[in-house]
Amino acid sequence: MVIQNAIVRDIRDAFKTAETIGIISHRNPDADTIGSNLALHEILERGKKKVFSLCVDQIPRELQFLRNSGNFRTSLDPETLDLIICVDAGSPNQTGYLENREFLEQKGLNIINIDHHSSNNRYGTINLVIPEAASTSIIIFYLLSLLGEEITPSIATSLLCGLYYDTGSFMHSNTNDEVYLTAGKMMQQGANIGEIIQNLFHSKSIGQLKLLGKILEGVKVTGNHVAVSGIKEEDFAKCESQASDVSGAIDYLSMVKENQFATLLVEDSKGNVKGSLRTRKNDINLSEMATMFGGGGHKKASGFTIKGRLKKEVIWSIQPNKN
Repeated sequence: MVIQNAIVRDIRDAFKTAETIGIISHRNPDADTIGSNLALHEILERGKKKVFSLCVDQIPRELQFLRNSGNFRTSLDPETLDLIICVDAGSPNQTGYLENREFLEQKGLNIINIDHHSSNNRYGTINLVIPEAASTSIIIFYLLSLLGEEITPSIATSLLCGLYYDTGSFMHSNTNDEVYLTAGKMMQQGANIGEIIQNLFHSKSIGQLKLLGKILEGVKVTGNHVAVSGIKEEDFAKCESQASDVSGAIDYLSMVKENQFATLLVEDSKGNVKGSLRTRKNDINLSEMATMFGGGGHKKASGFTIKGRLKKEVIWSIQPNKN
């Protein structure tokens, strides 16, 4: 992976001069954004910095085994920070904290944008965006190496967790030789792949399984071969689950045979509908579709958040009796 020397130098200088740092993960967080956040948190805290990990939404249960995962905050006044780092967030809207970005720039506050989404609009004052990278965590792994930072077992585990998730357990089309080689390097530096697999896939609660059942029960395939399901806010209480328990459910919808792409729509408690899009087709660009709704992502995996509520519509038709 090639990271320009000038960007490494700018990031090193920003790390060195800042005293109070906020690291922001995107809305509806996954393993890549959380793992990337926690790896940087540990590195910067080692340098005697005051560091805050931020996310507007709750951290999924399956990621709470990662070091410092319990220290995430949902709110913090950006004016109290010297530096903001956004990880795996393709646009300011996905952060939930940068609505007044112009004010922050006028204040002279650096915003480091580290990401791998092709839809990223380079909103930072320093941008480390590599669309061909399999995950943001793999970018951070090489960045830390170039900065000469020691990668501890807990940092390696956080980064491998993000890489493992964003490559679909090394099954997605973004899995290449660099992914396998880097995963091997992370394991050499102490990453616990067994712990990652156990927490991501083998420790589901009853509520998570009930919610997945609700999602699968409601799946429909449209005339255009799109697999669609939705979850209303009250479904979480009925299934004894929480919003973060939908993580990974979209991958089951994308398994529907011969579908073009899958869509999962989820209401939250703030009056929003979060959409997740997945496809296995090479000729479909979901990033362009998500951008139409203010979101973004990758060609084969994207998402968006819009204000509103879900309304289920049922269409009945009468088929003539041939007898």
